[in-house]
Amino acid sequence: MTATTDLRLPPSRRRTAGRRVTVYFTLATVSLINLISYAPLELNAHEKAWGDALNYYAMSEHTGARVDNPFALRLLSPWLVHAGNQLTGISLDTLWVAFTFVVTLACTMVFFEFCWKHLKLQLFTSVVAAIALACTFWYAPYALSNPFLVDPLNNLLYLVALWLLLRRKLVWFTVVVVLGAVNKETTLLLAPLYPLLAWTRTRSLRDREVLGGVAAVVVAAVAYLGFRFGAQALIGGHYALGAGQGNKGLLSNIYFALSSNKRGEHAALFDTFHFFWFIFGYGLYRQFRERGLRGDLFVTGVWLTLCCLAGRLVATDTQRVFVMLAPLVIGLVAVVLDGRRSEARRLWAGVLAFLYVALNLQFVPDGTKFLVEAGGLILFALLMSPPSWLPPHRRPDGNGGPATGEFIPHRDSLEGNRNAPVG
Repeated sequence: MTATTDLRLPPSRRRTAGRRVTVYFTLATVSLINLISYAPLELNAHEKAWGDALNYYAMSEHTGARVDNPFALRLLSPWLVHAGNQLTGISLDTLWVAFTFVVTLACTMVFFEFCWKHLKLQLFTSVVAAIALACTFWYAPYALSNPFLVDPLNNLLYLVALWLLLRRKLVWFTVVVVLGAVNKETTLLLAPLYPLLAWTRTRSLRDREVLGGVAAVVVAAVAYLGFRFGAQALIGGHYALGAGQGNKGLLSNIYFALSSNKRGEHAALFDTFHFFWFIFGYGLYRQFRERGLRGDLFVTGVWLTLCCLAGRLVATDTQRVFVMLAPLVIGLVAVVLDGRRSEARRLWAGVLAFLYVALNLQFVPDGTKFLVEAGGLILFALLMSPPSWLPPHRRPDGNGGPATGEFIPHRDSLEGNRNAPVG
């Protein structure tokens, strides 16, 4: 019966389903290798946990555990693990590792679908981008190495919220933002993006989408405040908004955060995305040149970069703050590289992604990292230049327009090219 049903599907849908299965298997394999390479796969793994993870593990043992601010109010991930333990009897250590693995794998799959179905990028580009995301150290391997964090679920909800935002699904976007805020309050920073993007498209504060976005911001803020009051009543303590560990004031927290990472901030920030930062900057420039302030990707990228800079004022882990930009950074890199359509240039784009993965997974000795970073930038510059063997009138920057088979610019922003074929 299954075979008959499959034969009734149109050939294009059968091909799409086959491609999707192959891609999912590839991403699962990459994630499994990361799991084996980084996760603590032994009994009592929580004894090797560090930092925030100690608090979240305690919260999964007892919902409402009175741990330090601001961790005590990030309840969703610990509660899900706690509920799984109550329902199945499986140990918390095993559940945390499994939860982190499944959610991290879901991030890569959702990101692939975002690139392939929404941005309408080539299948090759979408797969390479998803693998790059799965191997971004501070996005996945680090989370697997310390699998008792709320970061993986926060990353997934962030990604889903961005997709809903760009599809203009206001109600579902608001729901996901509220759920994300229960997991980690930084998800609330996405809420103002909806009215902001609506205003950049319409330039009218009276527009229905703008007003709906403003209402969503209010709803999300009120819902989160209601959650805070309820959670504090459950825990039996008071936790000040914006305060740091020890429940000290906001100014004390900022002072403490800015006092850390002295003389190492630049390296820590660059380490988050390596030379992809430069391609991200070039992509933002291209978006601004093509669409100005009406470009969804440009506005979203600038807003979230500013949010991460503000977040660094109250957090000491630079890479964990800025890695929230990963879907945008790698997504925009994919948009830039997707214009390279010849087989040779796709191969070199794959090499570029491999260099990024090698840097993240520390395949590169410390003494040669600078050379690999520089080599990646040189390769990117060569990919952006027209092939020397083409006559001037057929080069991408010549009077004849794009060269056939060599350069097809991405004709839209994050809203995607809706008329382009999938794959």
